[in-house]
Amino acid sequence: MLEVVLAVSVLAAVVVVGVLISIGNERQRKAIEQLREDIRNWALGDLEIKRETASRDIQIIDPLAWLNDTARKATGSTWELRAIAKVLDNPEAIVVTASDGGYLMFSPVQPSQVKKLLKSPPRRTKTGPLPSEFRMATRGRTKMETFELSALNAGIFFDLEADRVWRMVADRPLNSNRLWLYQFPAN
Repeated sequence: MLEVVLAVSVLAAVVVVGVLISIGNERQRKAIEQLREDIRNWALGDLEIKRETASRDIQIIDPLAWLNDTARKATGSTWELRAIAKVLDNPEAIVVTASDGGYLMFSPVQPSQVKKLLKSPPRRTKTGPLPSEFRMATRGRTKMETFELSALNAGIFFDLEADRVWRMVADRPLNSNRLWLYQFPAN
């Protein structure tokens, strides 16, 4: 009988110790999770302060050179951009000519919308769905490559630099933190 009571009390003690360890582990897990969240918030705040400080030092002297460098980073190809051909309002875009006769278009408009505009027949209006200059430039160019530009592939300060370039070229702010690069190669 004494052995049974002793066995039950040892078993109860093991269960109680197991429960206490489990409760302690859960408290530790919550504390570690809270610490991880605090470190993440601190790192994001620190990065925001550094970006704000560095944003004052960002200088874009030549928008065409910045567009050229950004296109190189996104596509992995070297470009010789000649000139900014057109600033479009609908769709919002900057069209740049390349030395090989092709065109690059930088735009915050998503590829699905641009493809829809390119495929739609011209209306009986002055410019159709796309400005006539752009429609003329892309006529016969069925091949279009698309690249997404963001801080992930075009530099950590991409959104700040892109907004400055957009203001310099288009005289209005860029209301997006990413752009799409549309490449229309020469025929």
